[in-house]
Amino acid sequence: MKKIMIQMTKMLMMVACLSLSFVACSDDDDNRAYEGATIVGVKVNGTLFTPSETTTAETKVPVNAGTDLSNAKLQVLVANGQLVNFENGTEFDCRKPLAVTLQGYDGKTVETKLRIVSAPKLQSFIIKGLTIPSSDIHESSTAIIVQVPEDTDLTALEVTMEFANGTLQNFTNGVEKDYTEAHTFSLLGTDEETVYPYELMITTETVGPASITAMEVNGILTDSVVVKEGNVVVPYVPSLMDFTSVNVELVTGYGNKVDEAFTGTGLNLLSGANKVTVTGTNGIPTEFTIGVPQLSFKPIIEKTTGEMNIGGNGLGAVGFSGNYVLTTDNTTAQTPAYFDLATGERVGNLTTSGVSTAGYGFRKFATDDKGAVLALSLGMGSGEQWIYKYDSATDDAGETYISFSKASLGVDYAPRSAGINICGSLDGNATIIMPIAQKQDVFVWKVTNGVLNPTPQHYTFPYSGASYYWSVIAMPDSDNFLGFVTNNSLENAGVVGLSKTMSETFRYSGFYATDGKVIKYNGRTYLAYTAHNNNKATMCLCDITDGQLTSYQNPIFKKVMKVEGGNGNATMDADFTVIDGKLHVAFSCTNIALYVYAFDK
Repeated sequence: MKKIMIQMTKMLMMVACLSLSFVACSDDDDNRAYEGATIVGVKVNGTLFTPSETTTAETKVPVNAGTDLSNAKLQVLVANGQLVNFENGTEFDCRKPLAVTLQGYDGKTVETKLRIVSAPKLQSFIIKGLTIPSSDIHESSTAIIVQVPEDTDLTALEVTMEFANGTLQNFTNGVEKDYTEAHTFSLLGTDEETVYPYELMITTETVGPASITAMEVNGILTDSVVVKEGNVVVPYVPSLMDFTSVNVELVTGYGNKVDEAFTGTGLNLLSGANKVTVTGTNGIPTEFTIGVPQLSFKPIIEKTTGEMNIGGNGLGAVGFSGNYVLTTDNTTAQTPAYFDLATGERVGNLTTSGVSTAGYGFRKFATDDKGAVLALSLGMGSGEQWIYKYDSATDDAGETYISFSKASLGVDYAPRSAGINICGSLDGNATIIMPIAQKQDVFVWKVTNGVLNPTPQHYTFPYSGASYYWSVIAMPDSDNFLGFVTNNSLENAGVVGLSKTMSETFRYSGFYATDGKVIKYNGRTYLAYTAHNNNKATMCLCDITDGQLTSYQNPIFKKVMKVEGGNGNATMDADFTVIDGKLHVAFSCTNIALYVYAFDK
């Protein structure tokens, strides 16, 4: 008996637990069922539209602009309830809000208004005396922009407009007005409550899709903008500046609207990733990307090899000395020729007094920050060879500055120099670098307080295959180096980032380059070099202040020399100087041309 009572007690407890579970589930179901009744959709003449706003007092449902609502067949869809005294599928005058009663499954009655909104739509647009194709009339929800023939007198036009679902306010049809400026007017909606503001613009300019026609960058108007594939807009700016933090104001096509989210303040244009959405007069928004800006300057000197009379394979090197620019001269003179920066005219050649130009002459030279010149022959022998110094282009004699040989350099071949570079000033602190042709050996001399250490440091370039002409330069703000290499493999040709031990840190390859220069100017670090591919010479200037590979890959000045030609020696160069506060840049390419630019702030 006792066992039976215990079993009955357990059964009663289980039933009680199950009852509690059922009650809990029932409460959840009831909570869902008790949500208030709402309108979730409306079919107007068989087309479904959903509400844009829903409150207890009103449900707003937008439909296509210009829809005739005077006799529309409606079907109202309700959630959590049903319509009261409203017959779906019948025709209603929907121009004004409809009173609708909903009976909710929660037992509550909802009295609400159903407002079906159809914005105004232009039906006809007439200008007295003109025939205007519909393609030249552009309508959006806030503006009407009309393109008329170029010779149209905008000061006296009579306009007549008609709209579906809108009554004109603040505008009288057929009255002569001056349309050299935009006019504002409004339309009263069919509900006689909603007011739609509009702007009317009539122009002889081309209107249509979204466009960016110009920019102001820090108050400087672009010379032009170029739209590339993918709606990338590249601004051409006639000013050198820090493009990492600039204010940009867009000039768009007539009647275009710039998204208010675009402030244009403090943009980093070097990222090439700034986005802006512009809506055209056709009402279609277009997203543009502002590309890396390009400097827009004309050269102060532009001379071909023939115009300079420097012989075949001239222009292998370039450098500044005072108010002159020097280039390699491969005529009988065999020393660099120098040209007046103001006139572009040839003045003379470095003197041969005190120097030896045996062999190929001075095929390579470099200038320091103050215009002193170091020049050297290619060095074909194993005996003593020299690097000569000129204090300036007009120095009356060169002096022996560095001597080297197979023995002094500690190599087992006759050292043929591939080039020479200077970073700094020879009467202060400087780094002189000479790589060896077709080898991996690089020799670096140091100058401290104007005193040369005659014993060079010996470095090894990180990979082989370099041509007869290539170079390494020292970076002005670190112990690192930068290499310019040309060889048979484009994969290994180009600009190479190098650590202070000359190990590779990055490689920007795919083009031929043999020399270049880096300078610090107005707090920024700039790189200039000339590349040569497919008989074309390309001049490049990069802002590499951040040291990132993308800065090398995206120059702020990239321009192809007008003249094309072969470059069998594969020799190109670039150099910097600052004159009267302007950054001057020279670009040269053997057998092609010399260009000099003065980039102003």
